[in-house]
Amino acid sequence: MRIPLRFDSYGNFKIVQFTDLHEGPNKDKAIDIMNKILEYEKPNMVVLTGDIIDGKCQSVDDVKLAINHVAEPMETRNIPWAIVFGNHDDEHNMMSKEEMMKFYMNFKYNVSQIGYKTFDRVGNYNILLKSSKDNSIPKFNLYFMDSGKYAPRFIGGYNWIKFTQICWYKKKALNLKIKYNKNIPALMFFHIPLQEFKKAYKNGVINGKRFEEESCPKINSGLFEFIYNVGDVKGVFVGHDHLNNYCSVFKEIKLGYGGYAGYRTYGEDYIPRGARVFLINELDPANFKTWVRQEGDSELNL
Repeated sequence: MRIPLRFDSYGNFKIVQFTDLHEGPNKDKAIDIMNKILEYEKPNMVVLTGDIIDGKCQSVDDVKLAINHVAEPMETRNIPWAIVFGNHDDEHNMMSKEEMMKFYMNFKYNVSQIGYKTFDRVGNYNILLKSSKDNSIPKFNLYFMDSGKYAPRFIGGYNWIKFTQICWYKKKALNLKIKYNKNIPALMFFHIPLQEFKKAYKNGVINGKRFEEESCPKINSGLFEFIYNVGDVKGVFVGHDHLNNYCSVFKEIKLGYGGYAGYRTYGEDYIPRGARVFLINELDPANFKTWVRQEGDSELNL
């Protein structure tokens, strides 16, 4: 179902990013955290940035049951939600990413798309957020990309955004600029951080916690430089490194982590699970606000 997304009557649009749920067929506390944060923040949209499920699923029924667990907090609240895949989402080998994406898309409020497919990547797409006053005018754009899984063994580490994906992004941004006669400010979401995250940490001040080294690919595909030169993307946000929830700035572009929400995966008790929140105002959408909401926050315990 395609749900038109638009700024509310106050000119605001709020997004909650959950990441690294690592849900399985047995529902765990991650769903409780999702429910508490959604009840408090009351967002207009939810974005799940990968490793939503993992190898705990041992059958097709397990995969569907785990996805149903994850969908429930948004579906019961009528909140539109979108996903991208991480490196663990299809390690069960029970369903392909395309099959899983089609299953996600069957939910009433899911707005994900199979989008542009290249190599093993599924779910490269964008969603425009329309004006509160005119549904034909986009005020903001959201890009979603599949950052892949693992690099070839002779390279090691994690994979990188492919050049074909970069070409897809550049063409999409150019077409939007031509159609609307301006760059539409945007956020970009995927799972595995870029090398520029590490550069941003070394060069600048971070807002948030960094308790592990950035697990970025060894190959820099150049996506960040394309983003910088095109000029529409104002922030890139990822998951993957559970113990990081910081946001920094590199060449005027915000780079940030969503933290982590899963319990049956690696983590530390002194680093609370939670989510990243974005507040965008249509009068100045490029200057969005973002913060982290975590379990244990006094507001969530009321």
